[in-house]
Amino acid sequence: MAIKSRIVYVNGKMNNDCYRYLLAAVQENVLPLTSRCNVSCIFCSNRQNPPTVITHRLPVLPLTSVLELAAFLDPRRKVIIGESATRLDEGEPFTHPEIMVILQNLRRLLPQTTLAVTTNGTLLTPPMVQTLVELQPLELTISLNSATARGRYQLMGDRAPERVWTALHLIKRAKLPFHGSLVAMPHQVGWSDTAATVRCLAEHGALTIRVFLPGYTKYAPPALQFPLNLWSEVITRAQEWTRQYNVPVIPEPYLPEDLMPSIWGVMQNTPAQSAGLLPEDVILAVNRRSMRTRVEAFQTVEALQNPLLTIKRGEQITTIKLHKAAHQAPGFVMLYDFAPRRAAEIDRAVKRFRAAKTLLLASEFAYDILQQAAAKFALPSIVIRPVVNHFFGGSIKAAGLLVVADMLAAAQEALTSAQYDLLLVPREAFDSQLLDLTGQAVHELENALSLPVQAV
Repeated sequence: MAIKSRIVYVNGKMNNDCYRYLLAAVQENVLPLTSRCNVSCIFCSNRQNPPTVITHRLPVLPLTSVLELAAFLDPRRKVIIGESATRLDEGEPFTHPEIMVILQNLRRLLPQTTLAVTTNGTLLTPPMVQTLVELQPLELTISLNSATARGRYQLMGDRAPERVWTALHLIKRAKLPFHGSLVAMPHQVGWSDTAATVRCLAEHGALTIRVFLPGYTKYAPPALQFPLNLWSEVITRAQEWTRQYNVPVIPEPYLPEDLMPSIWGVMQNTPAQSAGLLPEDVILAVNRRSMRTRVEAFQTVEALQNPLLTIKRGEQITTIKLHKAAHQAPGFVMLYDFAPRRAAEIDRAVKRFRAAKTLLLASEFAYDILQQAAAKFALPSIVIRPVVNHFFGGSIKAAGLLVVADMLAAAQEALTSAQYDLLLVPREAFDSQLLDLTGQAVHELENALSLPVQAV
């Protein structure tokens, strides 16, 4: 995501920074192919970013380069294609002229690995869909955004909406498992359009539907801005749609208000559905061990074979055996709250620096849940302060979009009223080289504050 993107090739050679980010991406099992896109979404972040944000636009990577990168992929983890998860601008993977050859080569290289491909669906043809069926295990995500002709033109500039409708029909007929997603823009197209899009995905058999909460920066035109209470309405409706369609309709990014390990939704034809689990069931314990957070509950259940769950449903407490293999997905969806390993990382950092008092900076989204986690995990001598995102402004509150300058301002304000021995900052704001979106390093905080700083 960037207005100021780096040049990738100079005199036929790849920019060193870009190559470094490509290598970093494949280490996360993300395989970038191109930044080219065949639609023009009004909510695309490229239109709203400050000019000093640094990412890289990719041309169509040659097949030889893609296969060289593929050699670094971990066959034990799913390979992610087409989802924006790095500092490289992700485009539409099916604009790559050799996309099917790439996928076939990946299947030969990684015969058992799930290939997770995100696409807007407009370029899928009957032969492509049939090939995708043959390439399973494959996790396809259709980024639909709108299921109406008017909505697609308004949001995406799509003048040929019948292409994606045909693709959805082909996918359903071929019984190709897929997930759906949309950026919720009811302030642009109306709630009826958003609801119709969710219904379309559910009726075509989407296993889950991710509803991305809209956002805007201070650089967004007034027409794209909205009252922030829209988020709570999207979340409420996502819960209602989950019950209505018996499909998990998941709002993102959204941190729940508490750490209670409650189930958001249950996928069809999964161990969770077979066991009779329902949305809003709370997993109190797994194999009689108490669960403290949603992340802990989900990861514990996923790791075990045939785990015994202690469930609270309303006022009733019961036990349910979930018949599944070890490391098989259980089939229920939980919102992401707090991972116990992060508490362990914080504790190790405090002990390593022998800090008597630690300042932990949090995004505005995460502040409340971190306060609860600090109490539940008895984190020692931690003071948590939220960081306001002045750099992007607007509605931006997530940790991944924080920059060093905003963290420095928050830390300096906290230091006016107390002394600290250690500063901890969210690792989501930094890349593998500990650089933020503007290229500023985490150690610049140490220099400015004369404090040890660690990203956790």
